[in-house]
Amino acid sequence: MRGALLRNLLFLLSLGLALHLLLPRIPGVERSLELVSRASVPLILAALAAELLSELSYAGLLGRVTAAAANIPPRLRRRRGLGSWYMLRLTVTGYGASHALPGGGAAGAAVAYTALRSRGLERRRIGAALAATSALAYGALGTILAASLLYLLARGNLDPAQRTAASLGLSLTLAGFAGSYAVYRNPLPARLALEGAAKGLPGLLGGSARGRRLAAALERALLRLGAELGALRRQLMSAPPAEILRLCALALGFWAFDALCLLLMFRAFGVEVGTAELLAAYGIATAAGALPLTPGGIGVFETTILTVLVLFGIGPEATVPVLGYRLFNFWLPIPLAALLYPTLHRRPGPRPPLSRFGRRYS
Repeated sequence: MRGALLRNLLFLLSLGLALHLLLPRIPGVERSLELVSRASVPLILAALAAELLSELSYAGLLGRVTAAAANIPPRLRRRRGLGSWYMLRLTVTGYGASHALPGGGAAGAAVAYTALRSRGLERRRIGAALAATSALAYGALGTILAASLLYLLARGNLDPAQRTAASLGLSLTLAGFAGSYAVYRNPLPARLALEGAAKGLPGLLGGSARGRRLAAALERALLRLGAELGALRRQLMSAPPAEILRLCALALGFWAFDALCLLLMFRAFGVEVGTAELLAAYGIATAAGALPLTPGGIGVFETTILTVLVLFGIGPEATVPVLGYRLFNFWLPIPLAALLYPTLHRRPGPRPPLSRFGRRYS
């Protein structure tokens, strides 16, 4: 009861923060109504279709990586209850949960974990699949962010403070890429560091028996997850180049179609903005919104993108298409998640045992 109350309080505080940040940026009522009244319905529908394609891209990425982790050949995914329609429902539900529940992405991951467990997948394989999917998706986001910051620096109209901030952000992004690649090539140092942190946990908890048990369980979980991630990494490295390109394309498509939804919203409401400028603002705001500050980045994303657009000379009327985009991107998955969640745990029809799929992913 106390935990539920705390979660509800955190969500209300996040929503209040978002409204506090956004309300001063909304243009006058007359100007807002003018933009809405002359909005292009076909372009709004096209924006909705782009957001659906974004979700389909992530569903395809999650499905392929999950099949690789479970050693299920792609052609047999549907027989295991992991077909495209199921993965789309799982993606939308996880997305909605991460927006409505405190914890953001952790809540979405919990939904995906329980749903995949109901399909008979092992715990450690699910953990490896979710970790690898997130790494690919956020690696693609890092690519978009780096390109956005490079564009801002090349544009050359930043003041010294802004140029310093953009240079620092680009340096941190590139350092993150370098560190991720080093861990990918040689995961042993990272695994040893995590195991060392787990062993030091009892000291932080006062050396209690409960702390020792928790540290031992965490260390075992890290060992199992590390082994599964290593096996999955070897499978992906040995996969055909076409499959690797397909995974990268799906990861980039997730963000690219989402950005297209935003661009179409600006076109639908007739707010003039350059495509390159909007993409730069999108990359920076999406990276900021991914930080675990508010559920789904609500308030953080909107404030960041509007602030960056001001640097490009875009006035407060940009708030209307941004909020229209967030209607599809943030709010729509929440009721859809409530509708789709019960369908995730329905038992699929008879399926062959996992032992029949115990061969290398191809």
